[in-house]
Amino acid sequence: MQTITRNTRLTFGKHKGTKLCQVPQGYVEWMAETLMDSDLTLWAQAAKRELVERKKESYDIKHRQRLEDQADEILRKAGYRP
Repeated sequence: MQTITRNTRLTFGKHKGTKLCQVPQGYVEWMAETLMDSDLTLWAQAAKRELVERKKESYDIKHRQRLEDQADEILRKAGYRP
């Protein structure tokens, strides 16, 4: 049984040869929705995992930026000028 990870290159479609983590969002969503009931079910499952990972990464980036903004504001109020 083939193990498909974020770094596995697609073996089909218009993004053939591209790592799953580099495939455009819309195509990954299409894979997750469309391929489940086909012989590419493993790819659909990998696409769903990729979407979860992307959502987590997006949250982490936004959360980190919000914390940096709050820290900058505290420093400005304390009189720190970079």
